[in-house]
Amino acid sequence: MNNQLEHTITDIDFIKKLIPQKDPFVMIDKLLYFDTEKVISGLKVTSDNILSTDGYFTEGGLIENMAQSIALHRGYRGYVNRGKDKKPKTGFIGSIKHATIHALPKSGTELITTVKIIAEIMQVSLVEINVNDLEGNLIASSEMKTIIVDP
Repeated sequence: MNNQLEHTITDIDFIKKLIPQKDPFVMIDKLLYFDTEKVISGLKVTSDNILSTDGYFTEGGLIENMAQSIALHRGYRGYVNRGKDKKPKTGFIGSIKHATIHALPKSGTELITTVKIIAEIMQVSLVEINVNDLEGNLIASSEMKTIIVDP
């Protein structure tokens, strides 16, 4: 597949319209790539992030970044398919497998989160996720199953 974005989306207000999470719990700030089978999001880690402690992004922050990247894929797909005024659907993590945190990123680190859709059946998605820094170092990885609960 090819990137279906005309350009990288960095408008945080637009990003917030694509996901169900609200401030101060938004853990993505860029949409870098989108196609039907993959999404790449970005996040600049800041020291004032609610899931940062002592200058580092926490394990919980990394897991939430992964989950919100999945939500971003569904949200942008819904925006393209259903229209601009539809609110994003709410979902939850059904399971997490093989989650590995290799490092806690320092404040100022740019995270690049790649989500590959392995399978989608009705409202359930199975995905593989890698979180890297700009140098390509693997920060975290996981396999998640998410479930959409909105009709």
